[in-house]
Amino acid sequence: MRFLLPGSLVLALIACNKDQEPADTGPTGFDLDAIVTTDRPSKRSEITAVGNESTNSILLFGGNAGPVSGQVISSDFQNDTWLFHPGTGWEKVDADNGPRKRGRYAIGADEAGERAFVFGGRYRELGGSGNYELFNDLWEFSFRDKTWTRLDNGEGTAPAPRYYPEGVYEPTSGRFFVFGGALNADPLSVQVAMDLWAWDGSGWAEIPTTGDIPSMRTYLATTLDTKRNRLVVFAGQSGDFVSCSYQDTYALDLETMVWEQLHDGEGKAPETRFHAHLQYDAQRDQYLMFGGHADVGAMNDLWAFDPTNNTWDKVHIADILRSNPNGQCDNAVSPGCNGNDFEVPKEFAKEDPTAPERRYRGMFVLMHDNLWLGEGINIECSDHLDDTWRYDIAGDTWHELVEARAGESCIRRGDDCDCMCI
Repeated sequence: MRFLLPGSLVLALIACNKDQEPADTGPTGFDLDAIVTTDRPSKRSEITAVGNESTNSILLFGGNAGPVSGQVISSDFQNDTWLFHPGTGWEKVDADNGPRKRGRYAIGADEAGERAFVFGGRYRELGGSGNYELFNDLWEFSFRDKTWTRLDNGEGTAPAPRYYPEGVYEPTSGRFFVFGGALNADPLSVQVAMDLWAWDGSGWAEIPTTGDIPSMRTYLATTLDTKRNRLVVFAGQSGDFVSCSYQDTYALDLETMVWEQLHDGEGKAPETRFHAHLQYDAQRDQYLMFGGHADVGAMNDLWAFDPTNNTWDKVHIADILRSNPNGQCDNAVSPGCNGNDFEVPKEFAKEDPTAPERRYRGMFVLMHDNLWLGEGINIECSDHLDDTWRYDIAGDTWHELVEARAGESCIRRGDDCDCMCI
């Protein structure tokens, strides 16, 4: 494990240790693993993040930091704004004029414009119960100025208020696209949306689509394939948390607005799952998928999809769960530990302590030809995470930059306990 040290001490150790391995500077010219700040976000999930290479910044906003009991997350929504700078560390941004507290929003990044878009999400008062407040406002964050601007208040022609929509910014047309999500304010009901909307800088327009449209689902993994100018969608779930998840892959051409199924999930493919993380690796022309929640439990595997041949290949195995080896849906979870159905026994997984903890709905961004991971939730350990990791794509290695203070299993904490996490 790597401990977070004051910046001056980190720099002194680097200068004095003549025998240490050379720093991994990647394409940046600076040490990608250096952490010289001491601050960091509190543990949380129900977030997503985007990066901007020109300002060397990854944006993390809001989310839910509520306690987890019986694998159910209480409400403690945030509206703080953080930037992670590779080679430096975390920076808290003083942005009181930003969006209200929320989680489960859509986000997209305009690299050339050095800005990010945040749309929608949901909120409930601290520790509250009953219905959520759903949002459909649109905000812009400037990576250069570190300021928020509200672009649209959701009135008039706009997408309906929703949570877990998916968002991508498409630079060719200069539009921010919002797809799908869930419309139900009542947490005991499910109302899934599959509509597509585009913000062109002055207003919203709903866009009809045709072709091989995915079945009704939410909790998707999405990315923008900039080479083919298409929105890519992987897996998801119907929204009821009872039905088996999906493992198929689709793409929507953002010029013709025609859907195409790229992979039906049969044969070699990631296990059924929802809340996975997806990024387009333009340098290698591949889609990288990490983690998410398989039907048997949270994951931390890494897969690559080849969009030329439409094939999946597992890149990094990490933990191996008790699940169907054929990757088919298996909802049979092992019995609890110490008489508690929500405590998971050690035997639930064969763990790889060199990999990040299993998780979903955290930060997962490709920048400087590396993947940057942090936060999220490990539901088997009934807690959020607050760590930061880097994955070297070329070297196939994980590097822990900021150690988690919560949410990790006993093995990853270096503890000896009877259950997996408690």
